[in-house]
Amino acid sequence: MHSYYQLVFAGSLAIFASATSANAAKQAAPAPRAPQFDWETVPPSRELQFHDCYDAFKCARLEVPLDWLNDSDTRTATIAIKKLPAVVSDDDHTFGGSIFTNPGGPGGSGVRFIQVEGHNLQRYVDKPGRRHYEIVSWDPRGVGYSTPVSDCFRSNIIARDAYLFEYRGNGGLEQGDSTINHARAMVKGLAQRCESVEEQEGAGMAYVNTPSVARDMVEMVDKIDELRRREAAERTGGEPRIELKRRNGEEDRNVPRLQYIGFSYGTVLGNYFASLFPGRVGRMVLDGVFNTEDYANGPGWLANLVDTDEMFDKFFDGCHKAGPSSCALAIESDSSASEIKSRFWSWVVGLDEAPQPVLSPSGSTIIITGNDIRGIVVGALCLPIKAFKPMAETFHQAMAGNASNLVAIMEGSRIIPRLQDACPVGNATAPPSILVEAQSAVLCGDGDDISDKDNAWWHKYIDHQVNISKIFGAYWTNLRFTCSSWPFRPNWSFKGPFRTPKPDPNLVAGRPAAPLLFLSNRLDPVTPLRAARAMAANHPDAAVIIQEAMGHCAVGTAPSQCTKKIVADYFETGEVPSEETACEASCGPWADDCNVYESSAGFGGGSRGWSWGWGGTASWY
Repeated sequence: MHSYYQLVFAGSLAIFASATSANAAKQAAPAPRAPQFDWETVPPSRELQFHDCYDAFKCARLEVPLDWLNDSDTRTATIAIKKLPAVVSDDDHTFGGSIFTNPGGPGGSGVRFIQVEGHNLQRYVDKPGRRHYEIVSWDPRGVGYSTPVSDCFRSNIIARDAYLFEYRGNGGLEQGDSTINHARAMVKGLAQRCESVEEQEGAGMAYVNTPSVARDMVEMVDKIDELRRREAAERTGGEPRIELKRRNGEEDRNVPRLQYIGFSYGTVLGNYFASLFPGRVGRMVLDGVFNTEDYANGPGWLANLVDTDEMFDKFFDGCHKAGPSSCALAIESDSSASEIKSRFWSWVVGLDEAPQPVLSPSGSTIIITGNDIRGIVVGALCLPIKAFKPMAETFHQAMAGNASNLVAIMEGSRIIPRLQDACPVGNATAPPSILVEAQSAVLCGDGDDISDKDNAWWHKYIDHQVNISKIFGAYWTNLRFTCSSWPFRPNWSFKGPFRTPKPDPNLVAGRPAAPLLFLSNRLDPVTPLRAARAMAANHPDAAVIIQEAMGHCAVGTAPSQCTKKIVADYFETGEVPSEETACEASCGPWADDCNVYESSAGFGGGSRGWSWGWGGTASWY
């Protein structure tokens, strides 16, 4: 979701896990990097050609039209695609084809995501001896290794971090006109930088929003199908039979169809795809569901935070019930959770009024604000099983005057920019974190133009968000605030309707082959259950699965064999439950031994998380 961020919150979870001792900051180490791979060795091609990469993976660069709406435009985009092959060969009778996945953002790198989570996701959907899938992801145009690259700083890390430092120092947008005016000037300055880059290097920002990415997905599905047919012909000595009607926008029952699981913004992308190309839907699982109507129309991003504060209240309730042995914020004499909550908020308000300087182990002076604490909280709400206990310990220590673990988290997760990254060590080809301009190009292009709104409008918008969520409302405002001076409008805009015709398993042209399957935790901090219900109502026969757990997205936040079985069965048969179904989780965040995935259940949630940047602004992907 928002992209003034610099590093994935998963990195801070690793630090959380080690942040229970006084020397945690010294012990904390960067997450292991993926094996080095030079994408420039993979030639772009209109026909898919996969190459060995990253040990067990295959990589390709697919050339597609930059402008799908103009056949006379010869400019191209190049899509970096990465797949984890199935554990069986393509000609094995149990081979179930490709499942595409998008980790969210907008602006999240699928190349990075699949490196960390590909094997876990594959285990989640596979049914040993019955169905085995290859997992495919990609960097959407404008992101990571795909082009055109939406990087207005042109890899100048010092310039980018200096910009982020200034934005962070401006404070939260809820502070009033002076803060809003300064932030608007900074956003306008970024827009001017982007315009200058576009003038020098060619237009790209108008061609990277969601409809174009959805059309790229159609092309990827087609090209993988063509490649599979060519390879089958080579094995048998026959001629490949490639259906070409789809090239001219026609369809028949034999066109290849998408199998897909999307997370967070990935559900927006899935909903766009299904609405624009319903006859190309084979199976579609949308997990951690955005209200796409709210995303694309009106002020935007107003429907996300309805569960956030309730979830944090559940944290305090659970902490009180678990007691001091499991939750460091609890005290034996507490008579209720409200006492823990009162102590916490007194501390945060104190930091709002008087931010505290702390000297970090690296020698930097870190200013800790109340907004920093709120941001860490919401990051933890995304993965309670991994984060609740260590977060409580870290806050307990900080409230007692020892902020070393808190600083380790802030430095490790890049809640503050780190200028030392200007001298990278190790794998210099690792994809960048989500960049604000890459995300803005998508979400500002997909949403209504709000570049003409005055301060009065923004005050109303901010108040609305803060009234919904005391914890995260002010932060969340930054998502749309980036659009306050965004100068680019998309060449392809789609405002809905976000709906599909009734599915038909007989592969009828123009109809999905199966109903859509929507997943949600009972409580989700940024994509609430009500959004899943609202979106499912627009797709005939769609099903909603409620995982009785907390966290952002159901898969990977809590162990549930029930959820796993429904998802795996759906990919095999296309069948969904006939009514809304609840799936129990095996354990929760205060259990002594609870992992986010059970043995053979897969998907540990290690690469999805929050990344941070301007003033602690956060984005899930």
